[in-house]
Amino acid sequence: MTTEAASVECTVAEGIATIILNRPDARNGMNQEVADALYDIAIRLTHDKSVRAVLIEGRGPVFSVGGDVGVFASTAVEALPETLSRMAARYHDALGRFARLEVPVVCAVHGAVAGGALGLLYISDIVIASEKTKFALGFGSIGLTGDGGTSWFLPRLIGVRRAAELYFEDRVLDATEAAEWGLITRVVSAEDLTVNAASIARRLASGPTRAYGTMRTLFRRSATAERDAHLAEETAAVGRIAGTIDATRAFRSFVTKQAPEFEGR
Repeated sequence: MTTEAASVECTVAEGIATIILNRPDARNGMNQEVADALYDIAIRLTHDKSVRAVLIEGRGPVFSVGGDVGVFASTAVEALPETLSRMAARYHDALGRFARLEVPVVCAVHGAVAGGALGLLYISDIVIASEKTKFALGFGSIGLTGDGGTSWFLPRLIGVRRAAELYFEDRVLDATEAAEWGLITRVVSAEDLTVNAASIARRLASGPTRAYGTMRTLFRRSATAERDAHLAEETAAVGRIAGTIDATRAFRSFVTKQAPEFEGR
């Protein structure tokens, strides 16, 4: 599958869906077109059984500055609430669907990641950043409360106090700080970013897809689940996945000291 839009590109090859934000002249600022494109892509990937991993990138000098403030500033005051609400709703629907995908998601970021664009990091399992990347919310500086799931995801990722610091003090993190705080997974050189992220996506795409999908589901539900109920769900999941072809073959490979070959089923 290959899809192309003015704002977002998506290709699927060898089990990997590669999504590229494609508004480099606008620093990949997010508008209604981006939100709609991401939602459409998330819907298609939900139903594409050939996809075993997702890789998200941004074209141009930065990953994304978040919402396209130029669009907001040029919108009539009386139309702005509806414009922002409609865009945020569609973007949040897209993020929710990406979070529920039953395949691992990798995100490679560079330059800058700001505002609502952080939502794409939140729904990713592995986030790789080039060493000079900057991270910021910046909502207060434009008089907004924020979007991209930030008020839900960020305290869970980095803690309430640090999240408040980013919100209220407009703190800017460098890549090393972002890794230390738990916002991203690791930092690599700019030269290695694309190759490193692609390598991770390929490795995940060749892994036990159904097990990975169940891991994602358990992680997602753990934030609000009651402990004993969650342990019961974990018990049911491990029993269910133990019956998959991949698990059966992996058990045998372990005994024979061979590397398992997973088919994603």
